[in-house]
Amino acid sequence: MKKISQVRKSLLFSCAVYFVCYTLIIILVYFAFAHLANQKMSESVFTIEDLFSYEEDLIQENYARIPAKNSKTSAIIIFDKNGRIQYASNQTISEKIFFQDLDMVEDYNSSSFFEVLQNAETDGSVAYTVYLNSYDGDDMIPTILDYCVLDEEYRIVEGGLFPDQEFLTQREFELLSGISGFNGTLVKHVYQNKDGEERTLVFLSTSISDKQYSRIVESVNMIWFVGILSVFLIIIVFAVLFFRRIKKRISPLNQTIASYQKGKAAEIDPSAVPSEFRETVCSFKNLVEELERTREEKETLYKEKQKLIVDISHDLKTPLTVIQGYAKALSERRVPAEKQDAYIESIFNKSTLAADMVNDLFMFTQMEHPNYQLHLEKTDFNEFVKSFFAEKYMEIAEDGFQISADMEDFPITLMLDRRLMRRLLENLLSNAIKYNNKGTTIYIAMKKRDSDAVMTIADDGVGIPEGIAQNLFRPFVTGNHARTTGKGTGLGLSIAQRIVQMHHGSMELVRPPHKPYHTEFCIRIPIQENE
Repeated sequence: MKKISQVRKSLLFSCAVYFVCYTLIIILVYFAFAHLANQKMSESVFTIEDLFSYEEDLIQENYARIPAKNSKTSAIIIFDKNGRIQYASNQTISEKIFFQDLDMVEDYNSSSFFEVLQNAETDGSVAYTVYLNSYDGDDMIPTILDYCVLDEEYRIVEGGLFPDQEFLTQREFELLSGISGFNGTLVKHVYQNKDGEERTLVFLSTSISDKQYSRIVESVNMIWFVGILSVFLIIIVFAVLFFRRIKKRISPLNQTIASYQKGKAAEIDPSAVPSEFRETVCSFKNLVEELERTREEKETLYKEKQKLIVDISHDLKTPLTVIQGYAKALSERRVPAEKQDAYIESIFNKSTLAADMVNDLFMFTQMEHPNYQLHLEKTDFNEFVKSFFAEKYMEIAEDGFQISADMEDFPITLMLDRRLMRRLLENLLSNAIKYNNKGTTIYIAMKKRDSDAVMTIADDGVGIPEGIAQNLFRPFVTGNHARTTGKGTGLGLSIAQRIVQMHHGSMELVRPPHKPYHTEFCIRIPIQENE
């Protein structure tokens, strides 16, 4: 129960709850308005192509799921092989369409169709010729399959079409001619249901004017407009509620900090803040006690804190300002077409830099945590370094750099966290490539000296100015005094040194470097006898 209570007090839990609720509501709103829009469109315009999307329901005879009953422009009726009506979407079509009419209704899946021509005879009477035509292949010229000739009374006087009939009724003739009281078109579709029984579906589609269709589209668009507006309102409401919730949860901590800033002693109950902040609260209380004992140390820590905040803000502000400015220029279409790719590439590079900075900061703070655990494995350090630079060889060469290695031939076994040690090598290699010119040689040497594994990583590039070298391992120090090159995050060497220290080793910048090096790092990691 205690763990459950702690989870409920977690800020992450609150965020997750708000996120889940927000997501569910957005999904429900979307599907609700999508259903309304689809229902509106289905009620207004339902074609036979739409009907075939419910083919499985037709086969399973789940007629209630077919939205044709809601349509104002179409209707369906389904007969079995004996002419009994299995389903009719409305009463009107069941009263106007009969099983006997099916021979005169065109088959949707067939290329055949009827054509009726009127002929004036010499005696002044009228005759009709009914053709059964078909389109074969890609030829758009119809082929006559059969025909018959009707007199004025629709008696069949010639031809093989309708061999079992002597005459056509007025209704049959109108169906063949496309003349009916339906104000639309009729097509049929023959299929088998789930039990293999034959069914004949007749689809009636009435005509719709352009003006009517425009009104339908406007109605659907209005539904989506209301839906989008609803989503925006939900976002605003949730943002306000979430802000108030978070502000209320961390207000005790803020109040305590504010009181201390004013010189007033204040106590805070760790259980009154989110669980993620409890360790921070305890640390803050210990810090306050320590600062109260010595004013001078308080001032020193305060300045360091301020500097860290300024450094983070400054380093993040530069790429984010570029991203914001370039994105705004692109959104306002103020960038010439020939420069758009350059702007987009710059946005990508700056966002990558900002992401790297956040990732480095996260890793740096993780490793500073006293409870951070190493995942140690017995590793041949010599072979590990060889494998790393062998993997990076092509990348180094493509960047225009050279590599020179001087490695021992025998194993140097250490207990290492492989992931962190790989990060150490990547940071050192990345710095060497970032801050040197092409053609620079990167040197790697591995030696066993006494009870230490000693690795040297150096280069003959531009070197490191003395002013920077003195503070090189401090966070947010880069190879540029103005901190505006955008080449690095300023945490790489701090992370590298911390990794070495966590392995009980030491890392130093050799001053002056040995020739022919211009920059030289020496890393020592003790070899424990039990390894």
